[in-house]
Amino acid sequence: MNRPKAIFILGGTGDLAKKKLLPALAKIRKNRDDLKVVYSLARSKSEEWETIACNLDPDFRIFCNFIPFDVSKWEDYLRLGQVLEGLSGYELIFYLSLSPFLYEQAILNLGRLLRNFSNPRKLVVEKPFGFDLSSAQKLNNLLYRYFIEEEIYRIDHFLGKDTVQNIFSLRFSNTIFEGVWNKNFIDHVQIVAIEDVGVENRIDFYDKVGAVRDMLQNHLLQMLAFTAMEPPCLMTPQFIRDEKVKVLRSLDISEFVKGQYEGYPKEGSRTETFVAVKAYIENLRWQGVPFYLMTGKKLGKKLTQITVVFKEIPKSFVSLLDCAPKQNRITFQVAPKNSLSIAFELRPPTGKFIACPIETVMEYNIEESIGQPLPEAYETLLEDILDSDQSLFIRADEIEVMWEKVEPLLSEQELEVYKEATIPNGAIKLMEKDRRNWIL
Repeated sequence: MNRPKAIFILGGTGDLAKKKLLPALAKIRKNRDDLKVVYSLARSKSEEWETIACNLDPDFRIFCNFIPFDVSKWEDYLRLGQVLEGLSGYELIFYLSLSPFLYEQAILNLGRLLRNFSNPRKLVVEKPFGFDLSSAQKLNNLLYRYFIEEEIYRIDHFLGKDTVQNIFSLRFSNTIFEGVWNKNFIDHVQIVAIEDVGVENRIDFYDKVGAVRDMLQNHLLQMLAFTAMEPPCLMTPQFIRDEKVKVLRSLDISEFVKGQYEGYPKEGSRTETFVAVKAYIENLRWQGVPFYLMTGKKLGKKLTQITVVFKEIPKSFVSLLDCAPKQNRITFQVAPKNSLSIAFELRPPTGKFIACPIETVMEYNIEESIGQPLPEAYETLLEDILDSDQSLFIRADEIEVMWEKVEPLLSEQELEVYKEATIPNGAIKLMEKDRRNWIL
């Protein structure tokens, strides 16, 4: 029998809790009876939270409670302790859905409080985890004062997305793909996560963070790790994360450009809203294969995808055909839809044996295939937390090596101002000098 579980969301009336966590938990609660109670902790219970909590599901509302709580006040933790006293035998899960500037205070106070309880416990920490290498190390050290690694869930919601997980499945479940997943066949890899909107109402937070910390250090490097890692010797969280760390340690960012969109709302700010990098993985599988990563705001479309581009066919065959077939590619699209597509060349039905081939794209739309929407990323990850599966969560050494790799990009650099719906010139030139183009 599963141990009963209680979830405490610190910052439980914020956007993340209202839009993602509570709806995901309401769905999860329908399918498992070990989730007994959910608490939203925040300074005030807004009418909006009350409406959302009530309207999610009448049955779930019974399990969803509010506790007035200020992260900075020790007396509120003591009152929380009184609630915990009534949960003897429960597993306690604390989700830090807070501003990252409050993480240290919350971890310190929770750690002190939980010394008085013997319950199994878990702590979920949202990104950004730190703001540079030294702050990430400091945060890890603080966590280790009160928790062990098996109790810590550093979350990156991109890893809850079905398409990202399918990279792993496609490679390691199919000989035809894993056999060509190397420098002998692959020309380059592109990983992009771009948006059509600006910073909107996140300006106060975003201006302290920027594109490198907000997207590159976590989401994009995690997608790179899944794309480039070696097969683990066992399909367990420890060995999966071992291989991700190995590939990230081998990463060498050779070039980068940063930009800021025209009309950025904070005049005089040096915060980048765009970054593109060229990187190499210095190991036997990937030596010499460039990885191009790009993320930014106000770029005219919302698109998140990984494109693996294969090498051109030999020149002798191009001469025979009197044309140059396009390079084959595999694309894992995460947004705006969840799909996998393979582009290859086929002879057109002209009646001639030798004819210039045309590109044919085979696409597998995951949601259309199963006939229903995929689970939200947070739903998948919350299920994993309840099941104590850390495969899709980030380990301490992984966090630190990612910061180590991007820290040089945090230095002051001239920002290219770019117009809305336009890729900055620096990013275009980054590709053009290698005789390549962004695939968007």
